[in-house]
Amino acid sequence: MSGGAVSHEEEVKQMGFWKNVTFAAIPLCIGVAIWDLSHAHAHDHEQIQYPYMHIRSKDFPWGPCSLFDTHCWEEQKEGHGEEE
Repeated sequence: MSGGAVSHEEEVKQMGFWKNVTFAAIPLCIGVAIWDLSHAHAHDHEQIQYPYMHIRSKDFPWGPCSLFDTHCWEEQKEGHGEEE
């Protein structure tokens, strides 16, 4: 056997090495992700409000607000409370 023949013991040793690397890398990656996601990221510029953005000719099936527009939903709730 010539070339890249590797004994069983060497394969087990390599498997153990990469198993340890994996066990060390997983908590490291989770820690970096938690640290990164826990800090607010500032935006350097404001979004330009182009005239063609947010143009609707009719309401959505669930009402006049976009699905994730919390400010609009709060205004709608306040408006309903005053009508009753």
